[in-house]
This record gives sequence, C-alpha cells and structure tokens, in this order.
Amino acid sequence: MSTLEDCERVIKNLDGTLYSGRTMRVNMADRPKPKAPLYPETEHKLFVGNLSWTVTPEMLTDAFQRCGNVVGARVLYDGETGRSRGYGFVCYSTKEEMDQAIETLNGTEIEGREIRVNLALGKRY
Repeated sequence: MSTLEDCERVIKNLDGTLYSGRTMRVNMADRPKPKAPLYPETEHKLFVGNLSWTVTPEMLTDAFQRCGNVVGARVLYDGETGRSRGYGFVCYSTKEEMDQAIETLNGTEIEGREIRVNLALGKRY
C-alpha cells in the first residue's frame, strides 16, 4: 500500500471479516512515541572519564558549573550491577564554555580521582 487512500480502502474492506474461522481486525498502526532524552543534550558535549564510582550527575554538574552553564550531566551505570561505569558526559550551552572546561578541568580531581575531559565524539553514547 503506497497511499493513505489504499490503507483506508483495505481497512474498510477487511476489518471485521472472517479469516480461517477468526475475525480479523485491521486498522492503522500507531507510531511509537519518540523517547525523551535522558538528560538535556547540546552539540557542546564533553566526555568525562576516570570517574570514581561515587560520582553522581549532580556532582558533575557542581564541578563543571564553574566553567559555564551546564545544560546536562550524566553518569553511565552498569544495567546489571547498578555500579558506575566510571565515565559520564557534560553538555554546555556554548562552545566557549566547553573549551574552557577542557582547558580548566582536564587532569583535576573529583572524589580523589584525576579525571579526563575530552570532546565527546560520535553517537556511541
């Protein structure tokens, strides 16, 4: 079926008819609703590695806020154990804020661990 009219015609002709002793139901498929992002994202996204298992998204936001407006912060967790995977992401409003965070925060400590701060590359995360 290539048009809406074709679909409507098939629904009208087949909905409620018997097929192999069973009543067929034919209707338009519902489109799945798009999933809302887990946290706000921008194109100014940083990867933050070597995080302590105790670091939370709120702690990331607090640490990175000094370089600009943090739009969102996320720590990734193992789905089975619930333990931190040791990395996360921070998004800023502007490229300048993001660049400032890389320069200022790469190599600093959060919760006793020296963090790595780089541009987040690709859509793997």
